[in-house]
Amino acid sequence: MLLFTRKLLPLRIVNYKIFSKRNKYIVLLPEIPPDTAENNPLLRTSALPAFSQLNSEKCVNAVGKLMIQYEAGIHHLDQKLDDSEVQINVQNVILPLDRLTAPFDFAWGAFKLLYTVRRNQSIADAYVKLHPRIIKAKREKYLSPAIYKAFKELKSNENQLTEPVRRIVDKHILESQLSGMDLSDKAYDHFQTIVRKLDEGRGKYKHKLVQATSSFSHDLQFDDIKNFPKEVLKFFAADPTNVARGPWTLTLEPHVYNCFMEYCDNRLLRWNAWFANHIRATSTSDELNNSLEIEEIRHQRTNLAKLLGFDTYAELSMKTKMAGSVENVMELITTLHVKSKDVTLKEIETLEEFANANGFADKLQPWDIPFWQRLHKEELFNVEEATVRQYFPLPVVLEGIFGLIKKLFGITIQEAKENVDVWHEDVSYYKVTDESGKEIASFYMDPYMRVDEKMRGAWLEVGRNRSDVYGSEPLSYLVFNFHPPSFGKPSLLSFSDLKVLFKKFGHLLQHSLTTVPYTEVAGLTNLEWDVVNVCPLVMSSFLRDYKTVKKLSQHVDSGDVIPADLHEQLIKKDQYMMGLRLTEELFLSALDLELYSKNEFWLNAAKRVWAQYMPFPYEKNTAKPCSFPEIFCDQYPAAYFSNLWAEMIAADVFSAFVEEGLDDDEKMAKIGHRFRDTYLSLGGGCHPGEVFRQFRGRDPCTDALLVSYQLLKKTQS
Repeated sequence: MLLFTRKLLPLRIVNYKIFSKRNKYIVLLPEIPPDTAENNPLLRTSALPAFSQLNSEKCVNAVGKLMIQYEAGIHHLDQKLDDSEVQINVQNVILPLDRLTAPFDFAWGAFKLLYTVRRNQSIADAYVKLHPRIIKAKREKYLSPAIYKAFKELKSNENQLTEPVRRIVDKHILESQLSGMDLSDKAYDHFQTIVRKLDEGRGKYKHKLVQATSSFSHDLQFDDIKNFPKEVLKFFAADPTNVARGPWTLTLEPHVYNCFMEYCDNRLLRWNAWFANHIRATSTSDELNNSLEIEEIRHQRTNLAKLLGFDTYAELSMKTKMAGSVENVMELITTLHVKSKDVTLKEIETLEEFANANGFADKLQPWDIPFWQRLHKEELFNVEEATVRQYFPLPVVLEGIFGLIKKLFGITIQEAKENVDVWHEDVSYYKVTDESGKEIASFYMDPYMRVDEKMRGAWLEVGRNRSDVYGSEPLSYLVFNFHPPSFGKPSLLSFSDLKVLFKKFGHLLQHSLTTVPYTEVAGLTNLEWDVVNVCPLVMSSFLRDYKTVKKLSQHVDSGDVIPADLHEQLIKKDQYMMGLRLTEELFLSALDLELYSKNEFWLNAAKRVWAQYMPFPYEKNTAKPCSFPEIFCDQYPAAYFSNLWAEMIAADVFSAFVEEGLDDDEKMAKIGHRFRDTYLSLGGGCHPGEVFRQFRGRDPCTDALLVSYQLLKKTQS
């Protein structure tokens, strides 16, 4: 969101200079790599990447060369627009930026992909060194006085512009303003000082948290882990291939800690782990105490906001969010809290009754909840993950999701059988065609985990955005970490895997089906942070519909579809104790906004907000803000609420499908095409409030979200 520098740093040998009139600085650019399109596939930017030919050197040289060309192009455009005789219009301002951006993004996207899926030390080192330089290069267009002036002139005649162009103009002006372009030279020097101090504070916070997390470990005895499933025990074993042998160690790595809290039947050990996790980077260690870093980061962000004309950093943050204001977010948080509070207390009471009936003779505390939740769910739902997986072979699931997408949106997804160069033999390449058979997008899919070379998780990496001026169609990379095929059977998905798959296809569809002609606002680009996950959440909502899930299922042995009662159990299990889960998110969202709206000492604010939202007493010496990187050193300061807001919008959008009747294919297709013509088509090219109004015919409300959380009964139409 914010710029970090106006000055580019030299990478290697000085080749030529760029002079900025406003700031009178010199930009030193590196020697241009000698690579050409003939010997480097990433410079063939209109073709698919030849992954088998790529190594770290070719990636660095291609990205470096295109980065230099991009920066030189920005300088050239700056000089051109500084000429008073040049007409300020879309052709002279926006289209040149599209031409510069597209090839640069293509090469960088492929390099980022390889960093995550084909990791080796050479690629990792090159990526980490190049990444900050790329970020700075991409900010250069917001730092050109002549380009900024041109965008403001376009803004003065915005009634003559199309909606996507207005969005580009508004974004560019906002990003330039948030980068300090309206400041005097003296004020800008102060801006840079603030940014530097903020970077230092974020770095210290992250370092202390990492150190505090890694400094804790606890040796486990056989009695401590004897009831752990084999697939869980591997996280604790020194030798994951022989988990029964030991030794076993508890750490605070999230996946290890969470499994321990669910399966450990020793309450004292659970408390020890919970307490250690919640005092990370606190006053228990002077060297690793993040208290000063929290106050420094808050102070500098407040200074930054005030320098840019905002009262608080939270107010500044809202400029890049659909929510628009802290008041709107707090209205959502308050409404959900009022509606969920009694439900949450009832959930805890019911869980405590279950625990007491099974030999637990105390009141439940936070460190007890995960363990007893697991046991309670097992008794209530009796759903074995291994049984569920048998119904969802990946090839059947993909055929089902492709069929759903065709029914709803009228597009066809087919695997391209021709020889396509891929980064691993498991990877497939797909083409997306419209009703007329025209290819409109394509994507790669890398489905299976590879522990030694692939990052955990699931994500979509953009290969190309749509750009009419550059002549490029959407290309993307879908990456998952599903269990690979084994014992002659295909990959079998859990219900959680299904949700991940549907969500990522939501991102894929929004990227692939965009009709916006400009890279800067096509598909996922320029989406406000609190609506980025709307389409993924809408798509995953279809998993609540049995008719949809039936078409994704086929038992790997018998061929039977998943029974309706098993599907119902899966949905109930998924919504189990939703009130408490929501309460925790509300607490964190409210705490985030409090810390960036007021000057109260962070610990006092944390205790006060905890008392407002959480149903447990505040534990002495615990301090969530000290280990809350999302809002201090990551990308969500005064923005933690974003996924909650997206859930509200997605629930309201999906309710349109429900209201028409999920069993009526004709009506589903009608709503699906409306969804395609708005959310999937317009992407970042239209304000999300207007996109919602075009789809729903009104402003959003919380009722559908409350219904999805089972906090409000669905009214009959």
